[in-house]
Amino acid sequence: MSGVSDVINLSINDYAFYWSLPELIGIQNGYYEDEGLNIKIHNVTPKSQVISKSKMYIDLQKNKLSDFYHAAEYVSLSRVIENNNSQIVCWSPWNKNAINGSFGLYVNNNSNISQPEQLRNKKISVESSTGSYYTAVEDLEKYFPVDDLNFLKLGDPHERLLSTINGDASASSLMGIYCEFAQFLGLKKLMESSRRRGTLMISHNDMNAEVIRSFIRATNMSINFINNNPSEIRDFYLEKLQFIIDKFPTDKQKIIIDNQSNISIPKWEFWQKYPEDEFLDLYSWMLERNLIQSGINYNDIVNSSVFL
Repeated sequence: MSGVSDVINLSINDYAFYWSLPELIGIQNGYYEDEGLNIKIHNVTPKSQVISKSKMYIDLQKNKLSDFYHAAEYVSLSRVIENNNSQIVCWSPWNKNAINGSFGLYVNNNSNISQPEQLRNKKISVESSTGSYYTAVEDLEKYFPVDDLNFLKLGDPHERLLSTINGDASASSLMGIYCEFAQFLGLKKLMESSRRRGTLMISHNDMNAEVIRSFIRATNMSINFINNNPSEIRDFYLEKLQFIIDKFPTDKQKIIIDNQSNISIPKWEFWQKYPEDEFLDLYSWMLERNLIQSGINYNDIVNSSVFL
């Protein structure tokens, strides 16, 4: 166990609090304290639209405001390569009932688009430098050549959802709670993503290995609690969701609130060692599409010693 002087800085973006749900519940339940870790929360919710989420999270780590965060595999690789202050320390595999298993493309119920190939030359809402962009590329390239002209690059998922409702885009790349919101608000799933990519945890690269292990142990205890006791965290989850709901027009807020009983609590897979073959498969895919820098090896960006 680490000493009580081990302070961990975490940055929470209320637009994306669900990615940090295990940490938030772990703090409430005292799991980090039991590991001798003192968690310091920094609220980094953007006050205006963020041009690049990658730059935002890279800057947070450079400024020592974010010792750990997690994101989709694609963006995690590119962010760590861009930021010599960070390292990949573990992996949460894809799970159908997890946030990383819920990506899909959504269109209006009254849309005449019924097949993915009909999105050729249409605008699809994504967010650059996040999983929605890479997922849309991976899914749509099976049907037609994809380039940036296909995409309307917006910010957080509620903006992408609203862009399709308002007719600014023909489809939106959504995940997690926003897939549920989309269906409440009259959108339909055009296609379920075929992606099977997990989530990576990124730490500041000067973190002590034992501190990292303590953090992972505590977070996995929280994941176990969430997966086995979803009803016990439901009120907390819905309370945190209200911040996002408030960003929708008033008439849409009412529809979402009326459907709150249908909202599900996402599950998680435990954090574990990031397999080298998983890295090689994804890195090769990104390299073939000129989406990442060449010449990177697994040991350049992954701290596998955490699991020795």
